[in-house]
Amino acid sequence: MLWYIIDGWNLINKLKELKNAPSPCEALLFYIKKNNLTGSKNNKVTVVFDGRSNFAQYNRGTDFNVVFSGERSADDVIKKEVSRYRNKKQIVGVSDDWDIINYVKSEGAGFLKVKDFLKKRRKKPIHFYEKVKEIELSLQKEITQELKRIWLKE
Repeated sequence: MLWYIIDGWNLINKLKELKNAPSPCEALLFYIKKNNLTGSKNNKVTVVFDGRSNFAQYNRGTDFNVVFSGERSADDVIKKEVSRYRNKKQIVGVSDDWDIINYVKSEGAGFLKVKDFLKKRRKKPIHFYEKVKEIELSLQKEITQELKRIWLKE
């Protein structure tokens, strides 16, 4: 099992189609998943973004752990995650930020620059805006509650 720790905004800024998306963070998660950039479903994925947001909104409906750094920088959060994990050889940091790359390397973990991470895309990438029927997370929750009420009598 590998653990990908991804610098979210760093990756978004390298993908033109995600920069202008209505929800770039959500579009990035969809893009990573649909293009199978992290390989096996057994691999752990943490995407770290600068700032604040609704954690529940992004952590529902995905296998990824999404972290917003709040008052700290995403770089600090990534470094903390790397430093606290025992088996550093399982970690793959993804960023073009030299500070993060150097730190990850100094801890004995692996890293990929964004262009190398994106090379793992499927031959024909599936973009978040292609003909894929996606339901907003709030509507997914509403549907789930309705089905639970009907079928499980909750």
